[in-house]
Amino acid sequence: MNKSELKTEIEQLVQDFLDGDVQAFNRLVMLHQTKIYNLALNYVKSQEEAKDLAQDIFVTVYRSLPKLREKEKFTSWLYQIAINHCRNRYKKLRRRGYFNNISLDDEESFLQIPGDEGPEISLQRKNTINLVRSTIDSMSEAEKEIILLRDVQELAYEEISTILDIPLGTVKSKLNRARTSLKDRLKKFYQDL
Repeated sequence: MNKSELKTEIEQLVQDFLDGDVQAFNRLVMLHQTKIYNLALNYVKSQEEAKDLAQDIFVTVYRSLPKLREKEKFTSWLYQIAINHCRNRYKKLRRRGYFNNISLDDEESFLQIPGDEGPEISLQRKNTINLVRSTIDSMSEAEKEIILLRDVQELAYEEISTILDIPLGTVKSKLNRARTSLKDRLKKFYQDL
């Protein structure tokens, strides 16, 4: 299914839900749950916490969907809700000291890349992933967010513009600055970047 067909399907599912078809909402969840869960996981670093957060996001979406005026913007609207929930949960957990107990070596954390290589390459890959994770985590919230949306979630620039409510040119310039910042931070560890 191409992007245009998916967008049309999403619009139809939103309309079906608004017309009283609860199963249409279940299909909307199925289409978006992996990306929303992964976004949550990138913020809270725990599978259980990410599952709870994703569920909270979809409960809010379910309750708020009748207020959505432009059904063609459902996905961007969903991400706006998700980002707000993620920011709030992250701040709440950080205030409680939750992240002081999370290890970046945790297998359930984000950016896992499967592979069938030997132990030496596997260890090198794991160390690289952990370094990238901790470097992204150390970035400002705005830098981290734009990298997660574009490079991890693989959203289009236009979607990011809508989600963050900033002009398209600003998305591109912020992303460029965030990538440069990430590269500069990683250069301390890898001279060939």
